[in-house]
Amino acid sequence: MATKFHEGLIHVFQGIMSVASVHPVSGLTNRSQSYTSVSSLDDVTSYCPSEHVLSIEELRLQLNSCFTCGVSWTEDHVSLDCSECGGYSLERPCPLCDGHCSAVWKRDLTMSHACGKARWEGCCTLLKPQDDETRLCNRLEKLTASS
Repeated sequence: MATKFHEGLIHVFQGIMSVASVHPVSGLTNRSQSYTSVSSLDDVTSYCPSEHVLSIEELRLQLNSCFTCGVSWTEDHVSLDCSECGGYSLERPCPLCDGHCSAVWKRDLTMSHACGKARWEGCCTLLKPQDDETRLCNRLEKLTASS
């Protein structure tokens, strides 16, 4: 048994009620009507209320802004007490050596927004990456010395 309410459709199966879809009553009152009879774009928008769609430029500006405090990193604005800003806009000096290597790190926008904390991508040119073998030897030496 199916019952229709003005705010949507509710289906009742074996005494259990479940919401299949909830939507406002539209301009189309029966299935025989279709959008093919619409003569202009204005008629379509009266049937389908549209939401504001961001342009690519608006989306870029939003992604390059802090989701927490709202400042625009593109305009080099930051909030010093905001963990997502982390005190810098889109670039910062190397955090590993406090900028002594002169490397500039770029903000990881995806991770900064996802974590709500500043995240950076870059490489320190003063710190030489050790290969896995050297790291393993160093750890074994420390383990041997401590036992």
